[in-house]
Amino acid sequence: MMTLAQQPLDRSAIARATSRRLGRTGWIQGIIVRARSIAATLDTNNAEALQAHTRQLRMLVKNGKTPGDGSTLALAAAGVILAVRRALRKEVFDVQLHAGIVVSCGAIAEMQTGEGKTIAGVLPAYIQSLTGLGVHVVAPNDYLAQRDHAQLSPVFHQLGLTTGSIAPSAKPKEKQAAYGADITYGSSHALGIDYLRDQLGLDNAAEARLGDRVYSTAITSESQSPRLQRGLNSAIIDEVDHVLIDDAVSPLLLSHADEGEALDAEVHRAALACSERLIVDTDFQLHAGNQVRLTEVGFHRVYATHAQPLLVHPALLRPWHEYVVLALRARICYQRDIHYVVRQAKVQIVDTSTGRIFADRTWSDGLQQAIEAREGVKLRAETKALARVTRQRLFRQYAFLGGMTGTAAGCEREFTSVYGLPVTVVPLRTPCRRVLLHEHITRTTAEKIVDIADAAESMIAVGRAVLIGTLSIAESLEIARELQSRNLSFQLLNGIQDADEATLISQAGRSGAITVATCLAGRGTDIQLDPQVAKAGGLHVVVAQKHALARVDRQLIGRSARCGDPGSAQVFVSAEDAIVNTEAPWLARAIRRWFDRGSDAGLSLDKQLWRAQWRNQESQFAIRQRLLRSEREDEKLFAQSSHSPAGCWQL
Repeated sequence: MMTLAQQPLDRSAIARATSRRLGRTGWIQGIIVRARSIAATLDTNNAEALQAHTRQLRMLVKNGKTPGDGSTLALAAAGVILAVRRALRKEVFDVQLHAGIVVSCGAIAEMQTGEGKTIAGVLPAYIQSLTGLGVHVVAPNDYLAQRDHAQLSPVFHQLGLTTGSIAPSAKPKEKQAAYGADITYGSSHALGIDYLRDQLGLDNAAEARLGDRVYSTAITSESQSPRLQRGLNSAIIDEVDHVLIDDAVSPLLLSHADEGEALDAEVHRAALACSERLIVDTDFQLHAGNQVRLTEVGFHRVYATHAQPLLVHPALLRPWHEYVVLALRARICYQRDIHYVVRQAKVQIVDTSTGRIFADRTWSDGLQQAIEAREGVKLRAETKALARVTRQRLFRQYAFLGGMTGTAAGCEREFTSVYGLPVTVVPLRTPCRRVLLHEHITRTTAEKIVDIADAAESMIAVGRAVLIGTLSIAESLEIARELQSRNLSFQLLNGIQDADEATLISQAGRSGAITVATCLAGRGTDIQLDPQVAKAGGLHVVVAQKHALARVDRQLIGRSARCGDPGSAQVFVSAEDAIVNTEAPWLARAIRRWFDRGSDAGLSLDKQLWRAQWRNQESQFAIRQRLLRSEREDEKLFAQSSHSPAGCWQL
């Protein structure tokens, strides 16, 4: 039986106490001043002096000094200043120390894009490593985790610390070594899946008879191998809003799938053919949340028009009509190059909030196979869930949490109530010079794409660079075709977060460069401006379509005018945009009426669309709250039984 979570904590009260501490006038600035003074006295010492400095700090913590104590923070910050200077030949800015102190106290530091969150995360990771219990530095994806590990390992080595990184393809022994380091980098998905593997192993070991355990240990050294992780002690989370909120809508699943084609592939293909003969509103109805329901007429038609042998197919995993509903959802609710892509004859999921492609994940309950049938590719066998955990439960188990992001505003209530994390805004290092142009409104998507190309062409004509952020791969391709028709040179990013994409994004600040990308492509990569671009007005960001979440738009807009650079941004809206038609359909009608009158002068939808985004954010918050309440109910059930319910383990 797995260990249960600790007794419920009043996380809001914890967050309020942390906020009061961080809000003390001059407290953070006093620590920074002391840290720089200490660093000046250490600077003449040799490299071994920093490792001795770390040993000294560890003794202080071992003897009862709190890692987040002001004097400990000042000493640790001094070490970080010198380690970064020696390893990276860079100076740590006060704003990075400020953010690091905030995170070290168990809070979220909201730093504007480009202010250096990666370096800011060094101090809290260093502080927490002093306990000797291990620190997990959590990134949104595997690429960023490995990139940050490669960049910052020399800094931690200067301080006498060991580091590790969890690669997706790593073997168990390699993972054990990485988790055994002082500081371990990994994506939230990789860390969560390894946690599930450990818990499932513990459960299996607990249920096995003593003789079975002895026998399995005797026949192979790999059997009953030690846990991968040492425990959930400390987590420092980069892009904390993405990890703890955006990704928290669905749980992490440890699953298994048989090799070869799905045994019910024939049934899925027959269901697809059947679905094509059904009529909307007569045979089925569409509902919110990509749901489809058969009417009574449709239900009878589905069973009346198909051969009896199929209804008793030996590989049926669900009733026949449910296969047809899945086929309808695959055809109507999920769009290629928006919700998924087809690469190497495989259907791969696209994260619609970031544009990332999840090459190693699949939809459950037959939806994956229904979409594969629609696309005419091999139908993989359905995955079987072995264990699951919500991100809320996973990260609430860490003894210490902290994080950084550029877009925490609007999520304060959830961070506080669910995770006990207050949000502190870190002041800018230099004043922001960004110019926000008036939103550009069109009647149709086609008109909007033409106008976006016009804007890009005019910007590069004066020596500026342009970044066009889209919500989907399909939208990116439409804009790319328009740019190509004008013989304009551009870079098109396909949503796969790898080194090539990061390189392309880093070059988006060159004179005359046009980069078309999903809204968060290259997140975490600096865009350096050519001198000519800076002189001409900086990077111009085009928001091709408003996201359902306002902070995703802010993240994209924040790619321009970083660290005191000049820059501008403009939002483009059409009456056919998804947010308009889904969240505020009356706005689509208003836009058309406005244009029918022959003028769009003075038309502004900013406030109305913000309200639509706010309603969507509240709706998603409610979904996550229901998931959290369901999880708490499960915990109560587990507390009354020594066994998990039938099916997969709910951790």
